[in-house]
Amino acid sequence: MKSLEDTCIHCIMNSIEDIPNIRQKLPRIYKELLLTRLSEHNLLTSKVLDCVKRELCVNSLQHLQLYQCDQVNDQFLKSFASPQRQLKTIVIEKCNVTDAGILAVTSQQKSLETVMLKNLSQLTPKGLQNIKSAHLTTLNLKGCSLMNSKGILTVLQNNPSVEVLHLAGQGNHKYDDTLFYNIAQTVGPTLKELHFAPHTISDACLCILAASCPNLEVLNLYGCPRITGDSLLKLTQSCTSLRNLDLSYCIHLSQSPDNQSLWTLPVTLTTLSLCGIMLEDGGILVEALERLRNLQTVRLCGIPCLNDETFTKIMEKRGSHLSEIDLSGMRKSDFTDKGLRAISKYCMSLEELNISMCHTFTGNTLLPLLEDAERAPHLRKLYLSSRQIHYDVLCAAATYCHGLLSLDLGGVSCVDDHLLELLAHNTPKLQRLGIKGCSKVTDKGLCTLSGSCQSLAFLVLSGVNNITDKSIFCIANNCPYLQEIYLNGCKQISSTTLQYLKDCCVSTVYVQHVTPNQAPEQLMAKNLDTGEFCRVDLIGFTTPYSRGQITKADLSEV
Repeated sequence: MKSLEDTCIHCIMNSIEDIPNIRQKLPRIYKELLLTRLSEHNLLTSKVLDCVKRELCVNSLQHLQLYQCDQVNDQFLKSFASPQRQLKTIVIEKCNVTDAGILAVTSQQKSLETVMLKNLSQLTPKGLQNIKSAHLTTLNLKGCSLMNSKGILTVLQNNPSVEVLHLAGQGNHKYDDTLFYNIAQTVGPTLKELHFAPHTISDACLCILAASCPNLEVLNLYGCPRITGDSLLKLTQSCTSLRNLDLSYCIHLSQSPDNQSLWTLPVTLTTLSLCGIMLEDGGILVEALERLRNLQTVRLCGIPCLNDETFTKIMEKRGSHLSEIDLSGMRKSDFTDKGLRAISKYCMSLEELNISMCHTFTGNTLLPLLEDAERAPHLRKLYLSSRQIHYDVLCAAATYCHGLLSLDLGGVSCVDDHLLELLAHNTPKLQRLGIKGCSKVTDKGLCTLSGSCQSLAFLVLSGVNNITDKSIFCIANNCPYLQEIYLNGCKQISSTTLQYLKDCCVSTVYVQHVTPNQAPEQLMAKNLDTGEFCRVDLIGFTTPYSRGQITKADLSEV
């Protein structure tokens, strides 16, 4: 159910031209929110643009946030730009803007604290030249595929107080090793977070960062094959405040002597990812994790030496403090439900567990945890998309995990309407649900779920072939905060209903609905005799003269 605040904002958004003097009636924060909502629903049309500029674009605005809007272009940003309007936040994501628009909106903005220019495919280094603020702490250029190392140097020279830097994003190959020298030279002493995956870094560059960024707290080295134990040792010795470190797929750390650097990981770490490191020495893994007394989150996907014995030893020492465990993709015959029993035995404060794609697990040894009246309500996220998982385990999770926010059961064939009804009755806070390929689910289960779990924001329903427009109408009317829904292969859902869903939701809804075998010009409708939603051309109808089927020719008549 929409909050009263969102209902009012939605009403104003759709009647903005008809409400006089909004400028004087609405506080600044709601003017900012209205501007964001208008962009999310592609309502910044030429028809309302003059009204928006007059009533909403006041000089007191501090935050500009525009998402995935076709109407947000250079012309709009130029008309919005004003040196009298000193912004603290600029967020522009997936909009049709170029350097000219970004230069205009960032010109003479001396109070900027956060700049997020994400997935702007036409933005080049030239567009960043006007970003100059002594207060800028967060810079996010994720997915800007035309950026290069020289451009990053310029923007960091102009903003030496940056603490959080995001440069990640697929499709960008213009960064080279000079990027890391530039970062160290400009913002090294202040930098706390650095994200640049999937770009790689050399040993020499990592040593430069280690020497120049002593306050680094978060570093993502995912998929950096050139990292060796020597540079990791220098990093851990110099950056003594590290709390989040991702070493996934740093392949050199698999073999001796490089793997011995894992013994030197700083004890300040609370989050560690070692996914894909082909470590054969179980002793090193156990000893490395045992000494990390502050560890709360650990990701151990695909590590060869992880088995029932080594995992039990790790849980015995560290399990009581762990809040998140990721074992996804584990397909080893010597890691079974016996090893999982250690989670139930030692983990007292677990909030997230991922055993997806672990096809040797049935999950039965997790029942003491899932049925524990004290521990089960603390579980927030469960990823159980494993084909051997038992139905009793799923029912226990749906019955006792009252605080559940996210649940992934993709590909689990036993998922049915009864399980969704259990979720509806026991997990009112549920926000994410993945039931891809769960063919036993029908409209009955989804409608019951959406009526109770009204905070749903992410739904993966691809391959659930039995659902119809009825489910989409229920979701649209009950889940106003939906953000993403995946419906690939759902042939009984029409584009008209999906547009209704988008119109009902508070923010932009990403819909993925690919149905290659769907009948052309298919139309879904409600059968008033039965109350069910079905294809119009299959609905039986009665006239005073005949009874038959509606044909395509009938539908084409005006």
